[in-house]
Amino acid sequence: MKGYLSGLVVIGGKNLQAGRNIFVPVAEDSDHPDINFPLYVCFIMHYLQIIHKLYNLPEDVNHGYDEAEIALLERRLQVQLPASLRQYYLSVGKNKMVNDSFNRLTSLGEIGFSEDDHLVFYEENQAVVLWGIAKADLPAPNPPVYGTYDSARQEWFMDADTTEHFLLSMAWWNGALGGLTHTAFTDLEEDLTPERIAAVTANWQEQPGVSNQLLRFFTNDFEDILVFSTEQNGQVNGVYAGTNRQEKYKAMLHTLQMEWCYRSDRDE
Repeated sequence: MKGYLSGLVVIGGKNLQAGRNIFVPVAEDSDHPDINFPLYVCFIMHYLQIIHKLYNLPEDVNHGYDEAEIALLERRLQVQLPASLRQYYLSVGKNKMVNDSFNRLTSLGEIGFSEDDHLVFYEENQAVVLWGIAKADLPAPNPPVYGTYDSARQEWFMDADTTEHFLLSMAWWNGALGGLTHTAFTDLEEDLTPERIAAVTANWQEQPGVSNQLLRFFTNDFEDILVFSTEQNGQVNGVYAGTNRQEKYKAMLHTLQMEWCYRSDRDE
């Protein structure tokens, strides 16, 4: 994807702890006896590449705002957007499935400062929770994101350590909640047993460091997403699944063998 940085590193296994990684096996080569196989090439993907891949967004379509619209906003607010937030609006800011299928990215016409100087750019689906960046953090390229959960908007809590982590987690969460074509959800007691939960953790890679919203995200190749919602003590109270690829959806259902409260294929 043009304009996005990505790296490549060759490692001898799949136990990479951080980053957004795709592992591609390298064929065994008898000319290199000192290499322990299996060997994998690990591509470190930019988070916007991940969103494009999950939602299967066509590369030849503009999904965002243009530079002139961003510049107009910055003149109105008399600030410059952090580079990460600016790039997001330019890349996918107008895509409703990514940004408005549950929680909502605010439009450029709505974005503004709270009374206590947080630049509010995202809201929960009932507008109970607002998310923003502290004005003092705006010069940083990828600042933390804070949420306010009380109607008086007097307290803000850090919900993600970077803007990119926050936006990726929202794209994943929105996708699992209907932004993706094929989705499923369960909070049935029989689906939340240790054995059923282990089927997720054993077959999908957890993506750490994304959000503090009592959500845990799992994916292997960024073509599907599984989400745990949890209690404060970490107990799983819901499982959400989503993908835009029917074959992936069928494979997820087959692997998990859950009863499910809702499945999009049952609505058809």
